[in-house]
Amino acid sequence: MCLSNYRQPESRGRFLEIPHGFYQKIYYICRCRHVHNKGGNMKLIKENIVTVGNFTWSRALLLQILLQDNGIDCFVVPKETGLPIGNGDLRVKEKDVETALRLINEALEESGSAKEYAVHKIQVIRRILVPVDFSDISFNACRFAVSLAAIYKAEVKLVHVFYNPAIDVSPYADHYAYQIRLVDSLREIEKSAREHMLKLEHKIKIWCIKENLSQIRITSKMINGNSTDEIISYSKKYRPALIIMGTRGLTRDNYKAFGRVVSRVIETSDIPVLALPAGTAKTISEIRSVLYATDFDPSDYSAINRLIQMLSPFDIKIHCVHICLVEKKPWDTVKLDELKDHLSREYKDINITFQNMISDNLVNGLETYIRDNSIHALAVTTHKRSLLEKIFIPSVARKIFSETGKPLLVFHSKE
Repeated sequence: MCLSNYRQPESRGRFLEIPHGFYQKIYYICRCRHVHNKGGNMKLIKENIVTVGNFTWSRALLLQILLQDNGIDCFVVPKETGLPIGNGDLRVKEKDVETALRLINEALEESGSAKEYAVHKIQVIRRILVPVDFSDISFNACRFAVSLAAIYKAEVKLVHVFYNPAIDVSPYADHYAYQIRLVDSLREIEKSAREHMLKLEHKIKIWCIKENLSQIRITSKMINGNSTDEIISYSKKYRPALIIMGTRGLTRDNYKAFGRVVSRVIETSDIPVLALPAGTAKTISEIRSVLYATDFDPSDYSAINRLIQMLSPFDIKIHCVHICLVEKKPWDTVKLDELKDHLSREYKDINITFQNMISDNLVNGLETYIRDNSIHALAVTTHKRSLLEKIFIPSVARKIFSETGKPLLVFHSKE
């Protein structure tokens, strides 16, 4: 969330008492944002955003995950400008202050083995959302999600959005007869979709038995509407830690590698999205190395922390790489060293390497590094749309996702 969206901060503060005798001074910031009403007009909405605490950066991110997992919208803002980041302010909407403070207090009060459990509880993935269209590609996404859920003891939710194309057709004659046909058509579409969902769930169950994966909770949801809109809307209610979607690569019509729905979900979701191209890894065990492409934006610190937490149960090496276009500038070395020092302090036993790589363009640089270092997956952050826009041009999509067949994990910056 960009700080430029805020009006002049109001520095007033007050002390709030909540259970357990915990007192926290909270500071208000008035945020003004524009939204569209039903008539399509813009209106100004004022919201009170509250800083509920200042923590070390890694702890702030863990608490952010905890709050988000409990349905509280929140974000972390660096206390100091510039890098490396030391502390961060954790901010929530005013209506969520008491609940947020109670959860934070409970987490901070834990000690010993209880503290280790609390940290582990914050870090794990509890829910995984998998949009499916019943293709082999979406089944691959299901297998990957189940293999991940088996480690985290997480729930997998399959969601299918069925859509009646007749809705887009509005005949002017015999309106009543048309309505009858429309209802019958929608019933048939929904019936067919439910039958396909049952077959998919059975197929996944058989695969789980074959792979000795048991006690994994797999549920499904059927929704009528527009695919992208309904996936985004449902993800906000379900609040998964991760969305996993299968991708087709280039189609016969020469569409972009991701396809329209996956591309739009990645662009609009605030939840990390893992896109799995056709022919990619079937389970998490097949991924041994991940490349995180950084351009040294502050949001990269948050994304890399999330990536480390997500991969912590696995023996996966992380390559943090910055592509220097044409030549390496002194500033690139300074920024990379700051990032390295920060992560070295926060994580003592992490398997991660750092490198500035010179290339004539981003595509060639990433492709060369992926090939030379046996990279199995790529991770980026959609901050300011800079890096992602470059990656999603057709030529890059063909090279990175069609030719290399590498999964892409996309984090979303609030800034």
